[in-house]
Amino acid sequence: MNQPSYSTIAAWALAICKALQESGRDPVPLLQDVGLNLQELEQHPDSRVAIATMTAFWDRVEQITANPAFGLEVSRYVQPMHFRALGLLMISCQNMQQVIEKIGRYHAMISNTVNIRVIHQPHRIGFAIDPLAGVPISALAVDGFFATIVTFARQLTGQNLLVQNVELMRSLPATGNERWSTFFQCPVNFQQATNCLWFERAQLIKMALPGDSQLAAANEALVEQYLQKMNALNWHERIKNSIQAVLEQGEPTLADTAQVFNLSERTLRRYLQQEGTSFRQVLEEVRREMAVHYLLQTAVPVTDIALRLGFSDSSNFNRAFQRWFEQTPGQYRKEKKSVGS
Repeated sequence: MNQPSYSTIAAWALAICKALQESGRDPVPLLQDVGLNLQELEQHPDSRVAIATMTAFWDRVEQITANPAFGLEVSRYVQPMHFRALGLLMISCQNMQQVIEKIGRYHAMISNTVNIRVIHQPHRIGFAIDPLAGVPISALAVDGFFATIVTFARQLTGQNLLVQNVELMRSLPATGNERWSTFFQCPVNFQQATNCLWFERAQLIKMALPGDSQLAAANEALVEQYLQKMNALNWHERIKNSIQAVLEQGEPTLADTAQVFNLSERTLRRYLQQEGTSFRQVLEEVRREMAVHYLLQTAVPVTDIALRLGFSDSSNFNRAFQRWFEQTPGQYRKEKKSVGS
């Protein structure tokens, strides 16, 4: 069975259901509203849920609970075993920095709907979640993911004060930020350029865990096997997601992207060559797919689409689009929409 291209592990939906049940609400009608079945999720927790379906579920949850901070609540019902081999890999790490690195590298096992970066600075480490253009994701999902990481860290280390500060792209709720600052026990800033958890580097390294190198190696192999089936470990997909996350800020270069993955340009170029592609080809692919999305799924003007795809002006976008489809963006939009009407 083909997996949805952008998806989340079904166990994540089960954690939401548990949080709903604990709050006295029946999750079954909400699941049915978006085409999900609780029994099927329970029987196949390793299966995948399409992100459009998952986001619709989160939206219904927020509507019913009237709680914009419900993602924080969900973290109380997520256990490492929900993430299967990745959860066991986390438990067998040597310290919390290693845990953060592993989650960043293998996050596609949980969800491949965002671009995740582990940011290394001299005195701190950031765990950043960048949305992908055209891929719908709930602000509650980001809250829940961050809250789950912090909850795991507290369980593993026995320490509560772990995070220096939190940056969220979402707007500040009308109720204020008290629930977020209380949960994370640090400053939480809304309407930021990206979503990021910031940790003190030295503190993460000091947070030693029992660790088991043999168990870690065995579970890492299982995680990689799972992700290979999803085609989520190849460099083509990783670079594609990275480009898609930043393209609206301007055209990224090979050097920019290599830096994100802590690689040299030469190494990244070689990795892509080994997969039969190049940085320029991946960039073209992302632009082509995003162009089609904006033209057919939105009413965004062609000029604005050009800027969102990192083109300096609409004429450059028009030339590229005619190379891809042998017609202008306007002609393509008109033709496809007339066929579908």
